[in-house]
Amino acid sequence: MARAGIWVGMLCVLWGLFPVNGMAQVKKSKVNILNSDNFSMDTQNSLRKFIGNVHMKHDDVLMWCDSLYQVERPDTNYLEAFGHVRVIKNDSIHMTGDYMYYDSNKKMIQVRRNVTLKDPQITLKTNYLDYDGIFDIGYYFNWGNLKDEVNTLDSKQGTYFTQSKLAFFKDSVKVVSPDYDIYSDTLKYNTETKLVYILGPTNIYGKGEDNNTLYSEDGWYDSNLGHAELYKNNRLTHLTYTGYGDTMIIDSISGMANLYRNITLIDSVNDVIVKGHYAQMNRETNQSFVTDSALLILCSKQDSLFLHGDTLYMEQDSAKNQILRAFHKVRFFSQDIQGVCDSMVYLTADSTVTLYNEPVTWASGYQMTAEKISLLTGNGQIKQFYLNNKAFMVGRRWDTEMFDQIKGRNMTGYFKDNELYMVYVDGSGETIYYPDDQGAIIGVNRATSSNIRIMIEKRRVTDIIFINKPDGDLTPLFLVDPREERLKDFRWLKYLQPLDKYDIFNTPQPPKQEEEEDEASDNS
Repeated sequence: MARAGIWVGMLCVLWGLFPVNGMAQVKKSKVNILNSDNFSMDTQNSLRKFIGNVHMKHDDVLMWCDSLYQVERPDTNYLEAFGHVRVIKNDSIHMTGDYMYYDSNKKMIQVRRNVTLKDPQITLKTNYLDYDGIFDIGYYFNWGNLKDEVNTLDSKQGTYFTQSKLAFFKDSVKVVSPDYDIYSDTLKYNTETKLVYILGPTNIYGKGEDNNTLYSEDGWYDSNLGHAELYKNNRLTHLTYTGYGDTMIIDSISGMANLYRNITLIDSVNDVIVKGHYAQMNRETNQSFVTDSALLILCSKQDSLFLHGDTLYMEQDSAKNQILRAFHKVRFFSQDIQGVCDSMVYLTADSTVTLYNEPVTWASGYQMTAEKISLLTGNGQIKQFYLNNKAFMVGRRWDTEMFDQIKGRNMTGYFKDNELYMVYVDGSGETIYYPDDQGAIIGVNRATSSNIRIMIEKRRVTDIIFINKPDGDLTPLFLVDPREERLKDFRWLKYLQPLDKYDIFNTPQPPKQEEEEDEASDNS
């Protein structure tokens, strides 16, 4: 019983909080007709007719019209105004139209045809306006136009809160301003602060020559400051570039944009995609960078290249060609070539990739090292490579400890169908390779020459052409001194080679045996 009493008490409290019929009770007051040229009355229908220069007052509402019909009954009390209707509410809200229906009990105003609503902030035009005089809210449907000193807004449906200066727009919303146009499903607009709130699918089109556009489904835009913050399904376009991100903060005045989480930047002209979790873009300088799991994809129908570095930078040269840079712990993978280095530059002008600071690449079964490595690409394929200073190529014979080796000052490699078929050594050439007879190794051939041309087929050395007089010999395999099977500065760095496009994000550790050898060398 005690519990039942508690429930009854709670219900009583709730009934006290919510008025009968779900709405606040409005205190009824008398409608005063202040002026009319003519008057007539239909007592049977409780209808009063006021004709000519009608002027009416009801609480904080003043109204003028050509003619007025008033109905007063116990259950209803309303007015119908015709011709040149003009309404002033609270000395600040001005409405005009051809016809008005006014429920004086509910203080509901309905204005029709050629309707204008004005307050100090905006002018609203429509043919169908309902105005709630209790809560000071205007509603329009079947199209309306709202205009202030900055923006013009059109939509099929709209709601304007005259006290808070907030306007809601629904269905086919369009905003026009000097710098941009907005097309949206749903918007909210503050006529005082000039903030546009995005509440549904929205496109923002800039009016400059750069074809800048924004798309979002949640966020806000300050039309005074040109500042936007977007939070859902965001897309940014600039010239031929498109960017995506979970959150975008964009300042159109400074031209800066910051993107956060799940970022994708696409260069449709050069078939380049950049991904990461933080990006900064500068529209004025056409510079940007991406970091936090940064990924560069050089797209190709045959074999895309995936590259990771701590930070990726993008900029344009004076000819508007794109330059991409990657810094620190760079690793890349494609089916035909893999590599590591500390920094990389990709020039879209000539499709050249250049690797710096202890670069290593693998292609056609060969490991290549130098002080600097350049790769010439085209149509999604490798055309040539350049090994500059301390060039070294190594190819392993099956899973043995026999390595074909080519060393020189500089090297140029030539590819056909992404397979290496010729290498030219320019200066200080040295070679060690293992000739075979029908698959059987017959010995070790060691030779030196200033310039050497090496022919490769099916990833094996088939011919070595010494441009200058060579110095070398062939030693039978059983007579080979193991110490003579390695050229100076030989290194086998297989553990660094990325295995797939996901492995580029890993940091490989040297084999334990190699670590012990390095420690022993340091101790000695």
